[in-house]
Amino acid sequence: MGNVGEGFAEVEAFIADAHKILEEYGGPTVPAFEAIGERMKPLVKRNDLEDLRDGSPLPGNWIYSEPDGLTLMLSTFPTTTAVHTHGAWGVMVGYRGTEHYRQWVREDDGQTPGKATLRLLRDIEVKPGDAGWWYPPPSDIHQQVPDEGGVLELILMGNPPSEQRLYFDVEAGTYEESTPSQRHYSR
Repeated sequence: MGNVGEGFAEVEAFIADAHKILEEYGGPTVPAFEAIGERMKPLVKRNDLEDLRDGSPLPGNWIYSEPDGLTLMLSTFPTTTAVHTHGAWGVMVGYRGTEHYRQWVREDDGQTPGKATLRLLRDIEVKPGDAGWWYPPPSDIHQQVPDEGGVLELILMGNPPSEQRLYFDVEAGTYEESTPSQRHYSR
């Protein structure tokens, strides 16, 4: 498994299957996320995902993207991220390295700007081949905590991620709006 042309064909077949799964399960639901994660697992067995990412004409870490639709990316997290949103649901499968993936939900009504009360929903270990997901907005709040050496994971999002995102300070009960280039990693 090292033919990049074959890899892009496999990616396109995966995207077609992801659309079918979402239709079958009535949209972005936990059963759909589980099925998409299982369908992604053969992709992370490829040894050329970095070549696919680097050979894609799309920006940054994107391998595939539809305008306002599904976006597949191979993302590197060298260190702990801030608790953040994307403005999209997502399914991830570990490719290299191990991380703790943490997901929160808001318990406040979102009416006070800059203030947020979050509850940790789950904290799971994601190793190569393991799947995880986050929910559609406003419940797309999560954090990656990679082991030393960082982590590389294949991620499918329901739409291209928002440039402006929310970044939370869980202990202080606050958030700020910012961009990934300014705020993505923990301070």
